[in-house]
Amino acid sequence: MEVLINELSLHGQFENEDHFVEEGAIPFVSAFKELNKERDTVYKKYDLYSYKITPNLSLHNFLTAQGSRLSDVTRKLKSLLSGFILDEPYWENNRKHSSDHTYLLDKKDIVGSSLAEACERDKIVISFNSKKFNTKKVSVYKDSSVEVTLDNLFDKGHCNEVNWERDNIGIDEYCVTRFKGDKLDFSHIDSKLGFELLKKEDEELFIGAFKKFTELSWLKIPVDDGLDYKPYSDNEKVFKYVRHKIHKFRVTQKYRCFGYTVDGVFYVLRFDLEHKLSD
Repeated sequence: MEVLINELSLHGQFENEDHFVEEGAIPFVSAFKELNKERDTVYKKYDLYSYKITPNLSLHNFLTAQGSRLSDVTRKLKSLLSGFILDEPYWENNRKHSSDHTYLLDKKDIVGSSLAEACERDKIVISFNSKKFNTKKVSVYKDSSVEVTLDNLFDKGHCNEVNWERDNIGIDEYCVTRFKGDKLDFSHIDSKLGFELLKKEDEELFIGAFKKFTELSWLKIPVDDGLDYKPYSDNEKVFKYVRHKIHKFRVTQKYRCFGYTVDGVFYVLRFDLEHKLSD
């Protein structure tokens, strides 16, 4: 994807440098790191560095200021942001939108901005924390009448959701990223008996079950009638190579997910789409 940094999301909204670091820079870097260097290109405006992070301090001031009291976190953020913001590519080198058109945001013409440019590219931007742009979708009206909806990255996990919506990634990559650090882990799943089994119409069923599993507490999971989480006897020794007690939970009346739990994490091993592993 061609992703553009939204310079309009910096308008002096932070109280001071510390506020910018905690509420602006850290969330921005987290969202930025979820982009894929091999398939995503990030563009910015020439003068992005001149936009204000506080009423009196520009992004350039922040990046170039020296000080012995800087924390290790701030130094690292400055280094990362400098690479994102001060290096090429700049979209103005190959501008796609024209000043012959108007691009309205909240009834204000934003021609010449990255938001306007994004309307003529892949319709995706990445923003700093701002009340004006803390929404996953941003509507820009071209020539007052044509609504162009932009995906707006500003929070952790949103990039993965956008890639899934746009069919840029498969369900395996989506699930590994979506549920990383939660109650589900797919690092031990059998590739041939896992996501490769799923047809397109099955995918949302499994994602829905996974979301429900992670949203429930471990007190509620075993008593939820829908999931029907329970031990699996494994009389046929299907999982004889696993040293942990096998459990299963329900995806649909027919589909099941098998794995084992360690320290509050369910390690998925395989799926059953034909109810062959029923006790």
